[in-house]
Amino acid sequence: MQTLFVETFHSLQRLKLTIVILLPSFLDKSHSFIIRTYLTAARVHWLWILMMEPLLTPFFIDIEGKCDALSGVESTGILTYLRIKFIIMAAIPSTLKNVAARGIIPLIAEIALPSNRRALADRKTVAIDEIPNPANIQGDVYLLFPKVAECFLFFWIGDVPKFKAALKNYTPTSSAGVIANLQTISKAKERGEVVDIVQTQIAFSRSGLTKLGWTDAVGDVRFDGGSMRRDKEALGDQRQWSDIFDSGTVQGVFIIAAADAAKRDDARVKLEQQFNAGVEKFSHLNGDRRTGDFKGHEHFGYMDGISQPALRDLVQPHKGQIEVDPGVVVMGYKGDPVFDNLDPNVPKRPSWTKDGTFMVFRKLEQDVKGFNDYLQRNAHRWKDFWPDGTVEPPLSDQEGADLWGARMIGRWKSGCPVDKSPYRDNKEIAGNPDENNDFDYIVPFQTGPSDIRCPFTAHTRKTAPRDLDPYMSKKFLQSTAIVRAGLPYGKEYTEAPDDPERGLLFACYSSSIANGFYLQTTGFANNDYFPITGVSPAKHGQDPILGGPGPIANADITSTGDLKLKGEVTVYLQDKTGCQPLEINGFAKPYVPSVYTQDFFVTSRGGEYLFVPSIEMVKQLANN
Repeated sequence: MQTLFVETFHSLQRLKLTIVILLPSFLDKSHSFIIRTYLTAARVHWLWILMMEPLLTPFFIDIEGKCDALSGVESTGILTYLRIKFIIMAAIPSTLKNVAARGIIPLIAEIALPSNRRALADRKTVAIDEIPNPANIQGDVYLLFPKVAECFLFFWIGDVPKFKAALKNYTPTSSAGVIANLQTISKAKERGEVVDIVQTQIAFSRSGLTKLGWTDAVGDVRFDGGSMRRDKEALGDQRQWSDIFDSGTVQGVFIIAAADAAKRDDARVKLEQQFNAGVEKFSHLNGDRRTGDFKGHEHFGYMDGISQPALRDLVQPHKGQIEVDPGVVVMGYKGDPVFDNLDPNVPKRPSWTKDGTFMVFRKLEQDVKGFNDYLQRNAHRWKDFWPDGTVEPPLSDQEGADLWGARMIGRWKSGCPVDKSPYRDNKEIAGNPDENNDFDYIVPFQTGPSDIRCPFTAHTRKTAPRDLDPYMSKKFLQSTAIVRAGLPYGKEYTEAPDDPERGLLFACYSSSIANGFYLQTTGFANNDYFPITGVSPAKHGQDPILGGPGPIANADITSTGDLKLKGEVTVYLQDKTGCQPLEINGFAKPYVPSVYTQDFFVTSRGGEYLFVPSIEMVKQLANN
């Protein structure tokens, strides 16, 4: 019976239907009265639901207490039974309807109460501890903090006992707290109000965990190997890093997200005062959401944060949104590569890593003038993409520049995917969360991957490939997914064109740095031969946003034999100095000078690998 309740809940909730079921007889009159009143109010007008909602939580808690006296099957069935009635009735005017355009929408019904986690576990025939607990996961990890202003407050621990004493009085915002905040924001928007919410999170580098006495390997070769600084060359970072990161000694970071800059700054000062006795040094970076027509856009002008993975059973996916197992992002569940590995010779992660994740931070500087000038220089070349002249009416030079940029990014500035609108922007598609992710790069009547609509090198296609069948499985591609966060930093280009301090404070989350961020950067973005589009390697080029190929070596070569002009070749090189000979394998083709060069306009100024502990683990760090 309980399985029937849960399955009914899933199908009806998605269809947003209403049902009325008789109340279980074991409930007392007070429960019956409030529940019946609620159901009646829901049928009269949806506004009554919002008025009644504050009364529901204490009654559910009371009812759940009564169910503890029943058997597990009975209590789970009854509570699921009640949730079907309440949540489906409330689904008419979803409490998140005014934030529904977000890239990530929580599936409230599954996680509103512990009873729902039990019901979900029963339906999936797994133990309840195999269902992620939002109350134990820090808030920015898979839902992302709603924010206008943000601060990354990096710290170096000085006095460990004093730091732990301060940590005892610190509680980060949980994912359950973010859900509540989103509901509050949605209701406030209904009234035309702004909610003053401040949310925080804490994370530690490998050095920071070791400083606090937690020296166990966490199960990721990139994190356990030390600072990101050692991976600078591998990541393709060719410029000087900011002082914060260049030494590779950052030990942790607080993330502060707020409704405005003043509240963010106040919260930062309070955290600095709270931890001052235990911290040797603080250093912070501020990010701010752009305003007006540029709200939600990064400094090049493109809508950001549209394509995010939806964690199964935790997030309500939009149409076309990539779904992944929870463990791809949250440690200790299906999808976590260490958790899934059944090889007894592979060490498991420590138990205290469960409900934690890895965070990667990067400061990415953007050359807005250089980018805009590059688009204008190439604006007239739009016909190179459609030499048969099928675009009607023909594009203007500005439209040509916009198209050139859209093909670099993979989306138009509005957020509309190039794959769905290859010639001109379509703001209607961009503004529909069930349209702007519903694509897979497949072109009708084309066999295998095609770049007719969207280049293989486009930023979105490089870092988040959607369909590379039959060369790479969708399951593998899902395993490389990351949740992306962060905000722009620096002044608007129009306000301070000569100030280079402008870009993106990038953060991302996944249960594996090696399988997520690192692979996306070194194996995807910086790999000229990715994506794989055939049985023979094809050189496409690097990601025009994250890429940055090194200098090409020029040399005068004297051949001692005939060279093939096409196909696979092996060349042995020996320079005049007598150094070790080089063997070069590859595919030769006649050299045709390119009519244009791909320039790059994003410079990494450094970053760090960090571990985001669970809420419970934060307490352990403070007390042990």
